[in-house]
This record gives sequence, structure tokens and C-alpha cells, in this order.
Amino acid sequence: MSSDRTEDPTPRRIQKAREEGNIAYSRELNAAAALLFGTMLLQLLGKRFISDIQGLINQSLFNLPPVNIDGSWLRGLAVSSLSQIGLTAAIFVGGMLFIGIVVSVIQTGFLFSNKRLGFDLKRVNPAKGFKRIFSLQGLMELLKSLLKITVIAWVAYRFINSHLGELIGLIGQDFQSALAVWANLSFSLALRAGGTYVFLAAADYAYQRWQYMRSLRMTKEEVKEEIKQREGDPQVRARIRRERMRMARLRMMTRVPEADVIITNPTHLAIAIQYDPEAMNAPVLLAKGEYKVAERIVKIAEEHQIPVTQNIPLARVLFKTVEIDQEIPPDLYVAMAELLAYIYRLEGKQGHH
Repeated sequence: MSSDRTEDPTPRRIQKAREEGNIAYSRELNAAAALLFGTMLLQLLGKRFISDIQGLINQSLFNLPPVNIDGSWLRGLAVSSLSQIGLTAAIFVGGMLFIGIVVSVIQTGFLFSNKRLGFDLKRVNPAKGFKRIFSLQGLMELLKSLLKITVIAWVAYRFINSHLGELIGLIGQDFQSALAVWANLSFSLALRAGGTYVFLAAADYAYQRWQYMRSLRMTKEEVKEEIKQREGDPQVRARIRRERMRMARLRMMTRVPEADVIITNPTHLAIAIQYDPEAMNAPVLLAKGEYKVAERIVKIAEEHQIPVTQNIPLARVLFKTVEIDQEIPPDLYVAMAELLAYIYRLEGKQGHH
């Protein structure tokens, strides 16, 4: 039995892994998205934050009570502070929570699994921890971290080096102007670093996804076993199929006595035909079979005194092209009409065609 895991995981295997909390997930992507989105949100809310804080400082320093500060004044200050900066802070916090949820859903889908919430001694086992750190996977994680730090540091260095003149020029500016320039440069640097971090984190997630799918690969035997579990044992399915065919034949045989004629080939095939001109548009095939089944159809017909006639070409065409309870196709009307007329003449009946 081969143990090589060469087969892609089946949907059932992936779903089972998800139910156990085993998914492809990059924490770096959440952190990168939070940095980039948080910077953009701060840039949008920056002026409002500064205005709220200035108002809070003015209220705190220039509206001191004429007497000693007591608890009621502090409570009033706290309520006033919340009313001034609370909405802006709530927008920022809400935005950060939103982006965190969106990035997590993109990575994992709407997944909740409590199987990894329980206590596992292996997670706190020092020997296991050292083994993970000094394993090949631990080395890869270290190299990835060093690569990310190097790339982000290089982006930051290039940005600072290109704006070095502006940074030096801050020395000769007044405090408010210098603060505005410094804030713009800081936001620009954070956006570049955040964008680079998002790109690296997306690449890390792609790697995690590839590694995850690789870890779920299956052997050929596992795939066969899963198919067997899903669809049932082939021998059982074959028995069920045979039983269904047997029941279908029994139902078919119960309709043979309703036939007007049995067409044979002469012993290999037998087809039972019924035709009621007042209720049917065309003759209907009630039953058909070959070999043992054909013999049984002929025997039932003889027991009920139903005419049995040999017509090799017509029997072959009917057996191959017409299913049970189906009407005879128009291209066989002439041959069927001649046959029924012959049967009616034998029985002394009036033909209808």
C-alpha cells in the first residue's frame, strides 16, 4: 500500500479540517491591514482628534473651579471629555474592529470552532516548544520575519533619505508649521510601510495557504476509502442495484397479462405491446426482456392466451429504442399496424389503424 500523499485533498477532507479549526491563517495579514487602515483612518480623523484634544485641554486648564477640586467636578470633566472625544474615538475603534473582522472572514470564512479552545498539554510542553523553534518550519518563519523587517526598513530608509532635506528644514520653522510637516511626513511614511507590509503579508498568506493544502494531501488509498464511505461499499451498491432490477422486473411482469401481443426474436427477445385505440394515441411497450426474462414473458403470455408472434427486425428495434411504458415511435407505426391487424384477424376482431 502506497503512503505517498500525491492526491489533492477532497472537499470532505478540507471541511473536516475546518471543523477541527485547522485552516490557513496569517496573523501578519491582520496586523498589516490594521497598520495600513489605522493610518488612513488617523489621517482622516486627525484634524478632528486635534480639535477635540485642544478643546479638552482648554476646558481642563482654563475652566478650573474657584474652590478646591472635588469629585463632582472631576465626574463632570470626565463626562464632558467623553462627549468631546468619545465619538471620534468610537469611529476609530469601530473602524479598526471592522477591518479586523473583514480580514479574518476573508481568510477563514464564517468559521467558529471550539476544538482548539481546550487545554492541550502539548502546547505548553517546553520540549515541544524548543522542537518547533529549532525545526525547519521554525527556521523558515525566522527567515520570513527577517525578510519582512529588511524590506520594510529599506522602504522606510528610502523614504527618509528622499525627504531628509525637509526634515532638516524643520529646525528653522515655528513649532506649529514644523508639527504639520512632521505629521504629513509621518503619515506618508506609515502608508508606504503599511502598504509594503500588506503586500508581504498577502504573500505570506498565499504561502500559508499552499502549505496548508499540501499538509492535507491524501494517498490514493485514502481517496478510495473516502469515496467508499461517501457512496457506500461497491458490493453493497451492486446488491442494491440487483434488487432494484429484480423489483422492476416483477412489476413489469405483472403488466404482461394486459398486453395485446408478444413480439419475439424468436427466443432471445420478447416484447409485450398493448394498444387501446380509444384510450391511446399509439401502441405502448409494457414489458421487454432477453433470454430468461424473455422466456418468462412468453410463458405468462401463453398462460393468459395472449398471441405470440415472431418478428425479428421489429423485436430488435423495439428492444433497443423503446423503453417500458413508452409509446411506439411514428417510424414503426406501419410495421406495428400490420402486426396488430394480423393479430386482430386471427382473433376475429375488427382492426383499428
